[in-house]
This record gives sequence, structure tokens and C-alpha cells, in this order.
Amino acid sequence: MMPRLVDHQERRRSIIETTWQLIASHGIDNASMRDIARECGYAAPGVLAYYFPNKDALLLAAYELICERTNERIETGICGRRGLAALRGLCLEIIPANPLTVVEARVAVSFWQRAQTEEPLRAVGRDALLHWRALVMGFLAEAEYDGECATLADPDAVADELLNVMFGLHITSMLDPDAITGSRQRHLVERALSRLTAGEPAAHQTVPSTADSDGLRR
Repeated sequence: MMPRLVDHQERRRSIIETTWQLIASHGIDNASMRDIARECGYAAPGVLAYYFPNKDALLLAAYELICERTNERIETGICGRRGLAALRGLCLEIIPANPLTVVEARVAVSFWQRAQTEEPLRAVGRDALLHWRALVMGFLAEAEYDGECATLADPDAVADELLNVMFGLHITSMLDPDAITGSRQRHLVERALSRLTAGEPAAHQTVPSTADSDGLRR
């Protein structure tokens, strides 16, 4: 009988996904290599060393994969779109508005804390941020060219505002998930995007209370 071939790339991803789940439920510092190995079905953590020499390498790979998967979803979400439609697709893929992205957001927030002192993690996050910002700037330029919005006096500020809305939702949805639900996050993104077509500055808008009976808690 021929031995079963091992798909090492698939096993590597499985280890990373198990790491995500442990970090999301127990925190990054409480997810030990022994715990990860046990959750993966291995008797000893030494098996993980074939794929990751230490916990830092595993954490770095886990953060990289989160960014890669987000980019894959963005590519799918913006396929065939441009301007404001593409910008909307990007925003809705970044915010943690469904069960999968909620887990990823919890893990990402843990990495952001470590990234303050660990340059490899900070570099991964910075590269992802710069990539998303470049996409936002490109979509804004398309929206202006296509006449979807008026000429923007400060497109850099608009891009930064949108990015801070999206990343801020990672924090607020984690702290108060009952209020900052997926539907409310999508609503807030739509409000931010609507200001582009309305030509109104953010300071003139009032965000509705979570107590509004507009279906935002669904």
C-alpha cells in the first residue's frame, strides 16, 4: 500500500488557521506552541518545527496569511468594478462584518499590539496598509474622472479618513460587538462613501445612535 502523500502547504495553512482560532479565543500570549500542536492533533509541539522554527515565525506567517486572504477577497470583490463601486467593494471586504472576518480582526488586533515592538510584524501591517491606501487613491481618481463625485480638494485626507473608519471598526466592533454589528458597520461605510457624492464634509454629518430603530442591530 502506497503511503499517503502529505500536502505540506495545506498542512501549513491548517496550522496557521488553528493558531488564529486559539489567538481569537485565548489571546496571542496564551496560545503556546504546545496548545497549537494539541489543537492540530499532534502529540508534541516538535512536529510544528518542520513548518515553523519557533512561535515568532508562526505568528509572522499567520499575520501574512490574514493579509493575503484579505487581498484575495478584495480582488474578488472589486472584479469588473471601478470608481465608487470598487471602493465600496474594498471597504466591505476589510471591515469585520461577518464571522470569518471577525475572527481575523481579533487576531489582527493582537498582532497590532505586538507590532509596536516587533519590526517584522509592523512591516507586514505597513505593507498591507500602503497597498490598500494605493487602491483607495486609485478608485477615488476613477470616481472623479467618471463624474461620480466632485473634484476632491484633498484626496489624501479622504483616503486616510476611509482607512481610519475601517480600522476603527476593528476596534469598536471587538469592544462592543452587540452595538457595532456587521450591518451597522456596513451602514457606517455607506455613510462615509455617500459624502463623496453629496460633497458634504464629514463634520456636517451625524452618525445615528445605536438605539435607532433602523434595523442596524440585525
